[in-house]
Amino acid sequence: MRIDEIDLRELTNSFEFFIKEGQEARLRHLLISMHPSDIAAIINRIGKDENRLYLFNLLDKEVASDTILKIDEAVREDLIEMLEQDLLTDIVDEMESDDATDFISELPEEIAKDVLENVEQEDAEEVKQLMQHREDTAGGIMALEIVSVNKNATVDEAILEIRKKAEEIEEIYNVFVVDDANKLVGQLSMKALILASGQKPIAEIMEKDVASVHVDMDQEEVANYARKYDLVSVPVVDDDYHLLGRITIDDIMDVIEEEASEDLQRMAGIADEEELREPSSFRIVRGRIPWLIFGLVGGLWGAEVIKLFEGQLAKVHILAIFIPIILSMGGNIGMQSSAIVVRGLATGEIDVKDVYKRIFRELKVSLINGIVLGILLFVYAFIRMDVQGGGSHSSTILPLELGAVVGVSLLTVILVAGFVGTTVPLLLKKVKIDPALATGPFITTSNDIIALFIYFAMATLFLNI
Repeated sequence: MRIDEIDLRELTNSFEFFIKEGQEARLRHLLISMHPSDIAAIINRIGKDENRLYLFNLLDKEVASDTILKIDEAVREDLIEMLEQDLLTDIVDEMESDDATDFISELPEEIAKDVLENVEQEDAEEVKQLMQHREDTAGGIMALEIVSVNKNATVDEAILEIRKKAEEIEEIYNVFVVDDANKLVGQLSMKALILASGQKPIAEIMEKDVASVHVDMDQEEVANYARKYDLVSVPVVDDDYHLLGRITIDDIMDVIEEEASEDLQRMAGIADEEELREPSSFRIVRGRIPWLIFGLVGGLWGAEVIKLFEGQLAKVHILAIFIPIILSMGGNIGMQSSAIVVRGLATGEIDVKDVYKRIFRELKVSLINGIVLGILLFVYAFIRMDVQGGGSHSSTILPLELGAVVGVSLLTVILVAGFVGTTVPLLLKKVKIDPALATGPFITTSNDIIALFIYFAMATLFLNI
């Protein structure tokens, strides 16, 4: 059974009522037909911790292991503190190695140690092995459960191996083929196995061109690699091409979501996702304040630019009403350009080698946008000055002159903003700094200072003030 948002609200109310009334049989009946993701959504919505615990304890071990990692982290942390150690051990035993490693790494140190001591020896060894890899690499997200056969095996032997691993592995997408030294030499699709005769040698029907990733490859690169080649299961190898594990599509989707969230947080000047569940206001402030101070300093620089040209502004008061327009358009263009480049770098669609091509394209786009927007602002300024005037000190300024100043200023600001928004992420990528850090406060602040200087410089030049 799958449920939508409206059903979820109604179902949560029903669950809370049944929990209050102690109707355990009714609750178990409802849970049997529900997907673990929907059960997790219900648990997230239930208000009281004791009610969440009561409901979770009604799940069998297999469903509980599928459900707990889908529960929101903040809720999961509170739930784990209330669960019996025996249940935690059973849950870990039911998980595949990659999920078990992720789960145990979230546990408090003492609880994690106790769980590892009580799970099956083989499961404990697998978790310890995976924990040796950095969590943001292919080795950190791979699962050790894998179906592999020797290249000298037959189709019947491969199918027998699948049957042996069927209970251990939830989803089997490919059978990987290795040589006597456990080096990856090929792979088999399930379709190829089903269609081939039983005594057919594996070496004759396997695909020899296997897309694999190195154990130390960054998880974001792994996700881009899988997306590029439409892979649902990616073998992980070491320097000598020994087969170590596999990464499946569900882990790849998790990486894509995690990296996208991380980039958005950095673009907004937020330290990390820990802030979502951080109870201390002071710690949240500590994560945000550096970027806000940077924005404040940038704003002060902008104020200094205005002070530099305060004489011109005093003579032509009407210049002031166009300052927000110039600043906002420069910021918008800069953010658009940088967002496109950051996304392209993250997905692999843009390479640092394409820097000149990308800059030229963005300048071309900015020029067209600048001409259109500059003309519109020119018309507005011309009408505004012609109809209402610019104040007593603006009597010598013609509407055409003011329109030209604001129009050309906007065009120039847009061109510069497009250039800055494009080049800064590329330069940061070149020097091995995350391009997401180039956006947000940095782009908007730098563009504001540059835009103000361009605007007043243009006014001084064209209006002779």
